[in-house]
Amino acid sequence: MRILVPIFAAIVLAGCAREVDKIDCVDAFSPTEYGKFIVDPSLGIATHSSGDVWYRCQAGQSFRGKKCLGEPLKLTRQEADSYIRDFSAKSGERWRLPTQGEFKRIIESSCDNPPVNPNVFPGLTVDNYWLQDNSWHGENFGCSIFLFQGWTSCRQPAQVHQPIMMVRD
Repeated sequence: MRILVPIFAAIVLAGCAREVDKIDCVDAFSPTEYGKFIVDPSLGIATHSSGDVWYRCQAGQSFRGKKCLGEPLKLTRQEADSYIRDFSAKSGERWRLPTQGEFKRIIESSCDNPPVNPNVFPGLTVDNYWLQDNSWHGENFGCSIFLFQGWTSCRQPAQVHQPIMMVRD
């Protein structure tokens, strides 16, 4: 019996191992750290080291003085495409939804909630965001990325309202 107690204790303690939660990205970066981005402080754009140019705010917001002001829009997949066409026409530059690969490049692996640099994308909310990628489940579905840890799915009903980010085309 005496030998069983230490064995039982070792089994119980080994079973308690768990992955330590990552820190929030807001706490992971100093206020002036932009990481893999070159940020234009006067414009609401940021250029990733890959060359991708991102609008720093969610659709419906405007960039002013290091902040994204206004209420982010939540749009269906079709509304998202329409919004981007209008935004492109008004800005004089072509914009589009990011692809899964482009969004994955901005994901920070060392932190989450959301897993992006908050100095580059201020006030980005944890939500599902529409992606440019087409779903293999047909036109009634779309692809999205969940910005808590950066997981993607291509089974999102196209009529669901979600926020969007934009990349220069």
